[in-house]
Amino acid sequence: MTLNRYWQGIAFFFCQMFVSCANDIVSKFMGERLDAFEVTFFRFFFGLVTLLPFVIAQGKSAFKTNQFFLNVVRGILGAVSFFLYIFAVIELPLAEVVIILWTIPLFSLILSKIFLRENVTGFRWIATLIGFIGLTIVTTWTSDDDFKFNILYFIPISAAFLFALQDVLIKTMVKAEENRITMLFYFALITSVVSFPTACKVWATPTPFELVMLFILGAGGNLIQYFIFKAFSLVDVSAVAPYRYLELLVSAFFAFIFFLEIPGKNVYAGALILIPCTLYLGYSENLKKKKARV
Repeated sequence: MTLNRYWQGIAFFFCQMFVSCANDIVSKFMGERLDAFEVTFFRFFFGLVTLLPFVIAQGKSAFKTNQFFLNVVRGILGAVSFFLYIFAVIELPLAEVVIILWTIPLFSLILSKIFLRENVTGFRWIATLIGFIGLTIVTTWTSDDDFKFNILYFIPISAAFLFALQDVLIKTMVKAEENRITMLFYFALITSVVSFPTACKVWATPTPFELVMLFILGAGGNLIQYFIFKAFSLVDVSAVAPYRYLELLVSAFFAFIFFLEIPGKNVYAGALILIPCTLYLGYSENLKKKKARV
């Protein structure tokens, strides 16, 4: 890997990170007046609208799939998980939501063992267990140095679990050589259809400004996936792992600037535990893939 190729990959990853943080801010702002169900629907609907030119450019092949059932399941899971995620972003401090979502690799390891029969070493199980201890600290250590679980934390935890379950589905579909544009199209279409009825029940007509912000939210969702694809086409997953945790700093900065949120001690303590664990899981996963290619 050349140095230039490496930094190009890192640049795309940073673009993904900033767009992701911007989407969180937009979601939180929109949630001040619009219901999370409606914000979720528009996120998917405008994601579908901005994806259509690429689908049309690809032609009929964009609609061909041998994994229709998995696309439907992934779409349903996506609608539920993103609603939970957006609701959490609206109702909870942004930095806490971001750090809770770091548990996705922990859930992915467990689900990959169950559904994909992947081999998991003892050290990876230990790292996963320690990671969940970090999650416990984040969700129970209160600002007055007491330990009490806030039931609202079940929402981002559930979102992290469902995101991990989608990762397992994506692995299965990629192995079956499903086209990426096809995957993105069916995901955007099915999530829009699934989220529309619930959005109708809490409908509040968006203002022109809100429509622009919601359009940015949908387009940003596609940009995140595009930047991820570009980054991972240039560098290994392990190469971007050390930079992934800067998202907490960026999110905390934006949350302070726009919402005057200050991360609590639970966030810092949880980060000190979760960062080494997820880093180890990322590097060990990459090492396993390299050995499999030899």
